[in-house]
Amino acid sequence: MQHIMPVLILTRGVTLLTLALSYMLYSFFSLPLDLFLVSLVILAFLISLPWMANFPKIMSGALLIFGNMIFFFYGGSAEYWVDSILNNVALVSLFITVPLLSYPLKNGGYIEYMDYFVVNFLKKDMKKIAFVTAITCIVSSFLNLGSIRVMYDLFSERFKYLNKVFVRSLVQGFSLAAFWSPYFAGVAIILHLVGVSFVSFFGYGFVMVIICYLTSVVINLRYLSKEVTTNTAPYVAVSIDEDGSREQTKKVEHKRGIELIIAFIGLFLALFFLEKWLHHYNVLLLISILAITYSILWSLAIKKIKEYAFSLKDYFTEVAPNVHTESIMIISATFFSQMVLLTEFPAYLTSLFSSISEISLILTVITIILTCVISSFFIHQVLPISIFATTLSPDVIGLKPELYVLILVISWGITPLLSPVSAANLLASALFKTKPFEIGIWNIKYAFSIILVSSISIYLINMLF
Repeated sequence: MQHIMPVLILTRGVTLLTLALSYMLYSFFSLPLDLFLVSLVILAFLISLPWMANFPKIMSGALLIFGNMIFFFYGGSAEYWVDSILNNVALVSLFITVPLLSYPLKNGGYIEYMDYFVVNFLKKDMKKIAFVTAITCIVSSFLNLGSIRVMYDLFSERFKYLNKVFVRSLVQGFSLAAFWSPYFAGVAIILHLVGVSFVSFFGYGFVMVIICYLTSVVINLRYLSKEVTTNTAPYVAVSIDEDGSREQTKKVEHKRGIELIIAFIGLFLALFFLEKWLHHYNVLLLISILAITYSILWSLAIKKIKEYAFSLKDYFTEVAPNVHTESIMIISATFFSQMVLLTEFPAYLTSLFSSISEISLILTVITIILTCVISSFFIHQVLPISIFATTLSPDVIGLKPELYVLILVISWGITPLLSPVSAANLLASALFKTKPFEIGIWNIKYAFSIILVSSISIYLINMLF
């Protein structure tokens, strides 16, 4: 069995890569590849499921079994079944392609420069954590899920002795971007379903990001202060030995920092114009195309194309085969959520929350957020959120449409903080070699603080404006 494993891992990587590239061709050129893609998804399940960790394996299997049971019980069509399988394969493309952006980062000396910047200009540990959270939020706003890997590559060496607070800062920064960025699937879907423009929503979303960022800083500051008092874990500053500290303070060319800023601005603008010109395509698909082309162009611009070519060996042997857990989980969750829409459950939920909305505005806001977040532990978050977006009117609740969108967006953004089946949580757990449950536990205090703070803020904004 030992000698078969390398072959299985390589086959898994080739299958997922073929699935991602085929889906991109299928989406861009409307090719009749439905059955071929479904076959690849089934093959990916067969060669991935047995080697997944226990919880994702059991959850994925259960979602598939119960989803198919619902499908047969309610007599769904074959076309509906195929659409449900393929509904979120675009995320597989994202998982596969975005890691390519990490190679110009590594090859161009940017990781060393960011490390130099942190050591020389951010002396206090809280400043370092606040900086990482803010940068992750900014980069996530246009790189989506891929930002977690990029930020991990940039800062993992510096924070390797304080993984707990580092992973929290990454996931929290990612979550903040989900509160306002139109490049996040949640924001785009909700704005479309509720019928609100991004221009009118932007101000509310941006204010909420600032409020939640300050909340994150306060909670992480208290955590670090507690560590200093109790001496329960190594402090970031102490984790750098004397030789390492001297080595990191060596002079580094500042043009690396300028190049990095230009590269990120170029990446943002490229995605912005692509989304403008090709607005009828899924933004996740556009990011996948951009990740492939931009990583090559970036390497050419910094004259590191040979290094990039050598890096592809690592990509094909280590990266592509190991995105199977998040890929299988997201397809399973989406499939199940689509099958639940065949039942009477959405109508029942609508009736229940219409009654609650007559009692109290803050109670309604908190209940909607908690319902979406708790549901997301078992099914994909798109299900409860889409039900609220399409069946509850903001007027009935007594909210401005923009604030109603904000409630649902916050519900979407909180999920990666807690849910062990969220793509962000699964990716972070794989990078940090920890369990998705643990990451959720580390973020409980922050998540509930956000629910409380955002509910009160929405209530006050709705009253005052």
